[in-house]
Amino acid sequence: MKRLTILLLIICSILLVSGCRKTKENNTTNDSNTTINSPSETIDTYIPTVTQTEDPEIETMLVKNGTTDYKILISENEKEDKYIMIAYHELQYFFNESTGIKLEVVTDSEVNDLGEKSKYLSIGNTLLSNELGLSYTLEELGLDGIKLNTYGNNIIMNGYRTRGAMYAMYEFLERQFNFNNYAADEYVIDHNVVNMNLKEYNVTEVPTFERRSVGLFSYTTDDTFRNRMRQEFYSEGWITWSHSYYKILPMETYYNDHPDWYASDKKQLCLSNKEMEAEFTRVVIEMIKDNPDCNYMSLGQEDTNSFCNCAACQEEARKYKVSGATIRFVNRVAEAAENYLKENEPDREFYFSVFAYQRSQEAPVDENHQALDESVYPRKNVRVLIAPIYACNSHNYYDECNSDIRSLFDDWNVVAKGQIYTWIYNKIFAEYFIPFNNFSTLVQNYEILDSIGTSFVYHQGNKETEAGGMEEVKSYVEAKLMWDRNQNPEELAKDFIYQYYKDAADAYYEYYKLFRITYAIWEKEENIHYYNSGSRSTSFIDTKHFTRDLVDKFNNLFLEMFDSIEKYKTTDYQLYDKLKMRIEKEYLTVRYLYLKFYFDELNYNEAKTMIDDFEKYCSKHQINVWRELAVSTNVDRTINYFVSELRKKLNDK
Repeated sequence: MKRLTILLLIICSILLVSGCRKTKENNTTNDSNTTINSPSETIDTYIPTVTQTEDPEIETMLVKNGTTDYKILISENEKEDKYIMIAYHELQYFFNESTGIKLEVVTDSEVNDLGEKSKYLSIGNTLLSNELGLSYTLEELGLDGIKLNTYGNNIIMNGYRTRGAMYAMYEFLERQFNFNNYAADEYVIDHNVVNMNLKEYNVTEVPTFERRSVGLFSYTTDDTFRNRMRQEFYSEGWITWSHSYYKILPMETYYNDHPDWYASDKKQLCLSNKEMEAEFTRVVIEMIKDNPDCNYMSLGQEDTNSFCNCAACQEEARKYKVSGATIRFVNRVAEAAENYLKENEPDREFYFSVFAYQRSQEAPVDENHQALDESVYPRKNVRVLIAPIYACNSHNYYDECNSDIRSLFDDWNVVAKGQIYTWIYNKIFAEYFIPFNNFSTLVQNYEILDSIGTSFVYHQGNKETEAGGMEEVKSYVEAKLMWDRNQNPEELAKDFIYQYYKDAADAYYEYYKLFRITYAIWEKEENIHYYNSGSRSTSFIDTKHFTRDLVDKFNNLFLEMFDSIEKYKTTDYQLYDKLKMRIEKEYLTVRYLYLKFYFDELNYNEAKTMIDDFEKYCSKHQINVWRELAVSTNVDRTINYFVSELRKKLNDK
């Protein structure tokens, strides 16, 4: 094991340089004179571009001898706002946990002592915040940017909108009380605070991406965790999300009377049908009326790689490409909606998205990378959602092996500069238990997306189940990088592992590195690249690669993890149970590999125990499926089916 550890450390240091390095920015100018910053030349070490300094303490005491003079201040006008309420409840909770003091909450209409000498923790657009004279504009902060400032004896926490004020509150907790959230059931904060000086803050933070959504299970199911990690639910604020043609014009409602509104294969709409377009537009406007709290709507084609084959649609696609035909259709709908909003809701901002995905992935540009004509530019209220589903994820999007993806981004940057959203991938669609190999490209790819002006990143993963290998560590690392990509992902991962797995962290970190190194060796020796879908995505998932020896090494590391926490079984059973559940969840990957590939090599008792435990811990973690529905039309994707087939084989032993 010692030799293996040394080898792992050597190779992992190589991986750290190649996967986490900060890139020099070269300016690449295409034929449209659009400048794109692309990572191409690299340097040997990771250099953060943001230097964090300690906030100095001031004489004012926040806590003195176990008491405080401070209260939470909110605006009378915002006291029922969702995010302000979350912010003051969270501040009360964590202040109490750290100091034993429950802070009183008051509104600015209830007090008359506001000024430099007052002592308030102010959240949102209070009169005290206004008195400080700071601006909180969309241009400066974007949707979620924050400001955290000391004003005399007061702390001001605010943003462009109340969600930003909530994030500013979490920033205060992080800087004042060393708060850090790792998982839904794991955070750290200073405890037993009896005396504490206030710190002096002059903080402005604007996240790398204006809107951020890690599409993994923990963020799908837990609002509190999502807020603490400065994430949003991927479809929050959207009337329709993703593939939406048939949500707007469902076939069961319209097809019998209007079969010509649909493609002959019934997989898409016929975008050249003007009668369909009129009804589509009417329904869209009605949906906007019925959802006054939403500001986004996807007008996205169905999830099939197809396009209507009628003569009119095919001629439109020949002239403008499928993407151009789609944008022209969406532009007309968006114009009608914009006219409605101008007349009826002039202050409401509203945006539509259109997919650059599968058949519509190729941008509507000519051989000189110029827009085909003015009509293919998205309107100001339209965003292009690029989904590079065919990218190799173990190399960055501008790597030579992803030349088609680079062209994709460059061309869309010509047509939709400043109006780009991205939908990227975080899982193998057909194998949820196998860790997805995008560890080393996160920073580089986020840098690329930032360079083309992406304002919303959805990183789709196993949002329906926890089954994805190493999901928890990725949940943490990706959320942190989406807020600030100028961080070292390896340091983030290591910090997470040692906090989350505690005594088992040494062995888990070895497991984490062994998986990464194994992937790197396969790539170097066999030129294996790692994809999220299609046959290429599972080409390495076989006994040639996941040899019995390799799976046994994984297994031995998990046995070390279990041994490391055994002492808590009698001294701190609650901690023991928590750590055991975390390890057992990750151990499902190893059990899955044994059951999938080496079932015949197990004796009856070994096989029965492994099946029983696999079923038990899948159930405990509410893991019901092992692959996505979309790729499972001919394969039962349920854990129940997988286990039942194994039990049939067990009876033959």
